[in-house]
Amino acid sequence: MLFKTVKDSLPVSGDLYDGQIITQIKAAVLDLTTSTEIVIDGEVDIEKDDDTGVVTDNSTIYDELVITAISVWCNMRIGNPPNYDKLLEAYNSLKGQMRMSRKYNGDGDNTCEC
Repeated sequence: MLFKTVKDSLPVSGDLYDGQIITQIKAAVLDLTTSTEIVIDGEVDIEKDDDTGVVTDNSTIYDELVITAISVWCNMRIGNPPNYDKLLEAYNSLKGQMRMSRKYNGDGDNTCEC
């Protein structure tokens, strides 16, 4: 579901960018969890079979705010978007919301105070 949701948000079609999309999804999660120490409930488990081109997504991330942040990251990083600055601003805003919320900062409280 994560891969399909993110891919559907991108201005690309076909399977040509699947590998890059997978790489950028993983990079977004790393950015969120390492640079800002955001705690994400779930894991990214997406693989592409190089022989068949089939993408298998067993990811367990279902949080809409996290998926939105990942989608914005991918829109910012894939291709040469003319609105890169706005996407970067949106991504940083989403990170800031998550960083300020107890739901994502590891306090154990799932009440979002965004």
